[in-house]
Amino acid sequence: SKEEAAKPQAEQPAMSQLWAAQQEMSGQPRSSYGRVKKLQEQAALFNLLNANGITTMQELFEKVSGMNKADYDLRGEIVSGERQIKKLEERIAMYEQYEKHKEICRQLKKVKPEKREQFREQHYTEVALYEAAARYLDELKAAGEPIKPKSWRREVDTLTAKKNLQYQEMRAMREELKAVEKLKKTAEQLAKNEPTRKKEELEL
Repeated sequence: SKEEAAKPQAEQPAMSQLWAAQQEMSGQPRSSYGRVKKLQEQAALFNLLNANGITTMQELFEKVSGMNKADYDLRGEIVSGERQIKKLEERIAMYEQYEKHKEICRQLKKVKPEKREQFREQHYTEVALYEAAARYLDELKAAGEPIKPKSWRREVDTLTAKKNLQYQEMRAMREELKAVEKLKKTAEQLAKNEPTRKKEELEL
């Protein structure tokens, strides 16, 4: 809690106490895989604390708060990127739809007027898809957007690669956050038990 983090450092458990208490609370895994996994998690947590110079409760709570904010911000960037990808993919799909059915509409223009309605009915779906795509692209051009399908595809590839890296970063960040949150909970549990411990010492 913020109140616990705000206590004078002399009253706060040291990182070494927190570390020992966490190991005691979490217990020892029975399987060799579990023991190896726990050692890897401990090493990762130790490196995280060491790399960030975390030696006090205040620094621990600030780190958790900062990591939560970074996770939130990164998720926002990913969502924004996904929206842009979806928008570009829609443009690409409509352009491809336009190109696919363009020839049918060229043929329609060449058909004699008296047979044009019959031709349109025979190719109703293709004509409707072409006209819908043509309207969509016309609206883009009217809004000042150039029709550049190659550029759209390159941008989709770039954004997709960036998104994949961001997801990897977010997964790694959340693993770190989970480990630091465990240590934070240990700190809160120690703080909660402190009054009881002091009372027992006084009674002795």
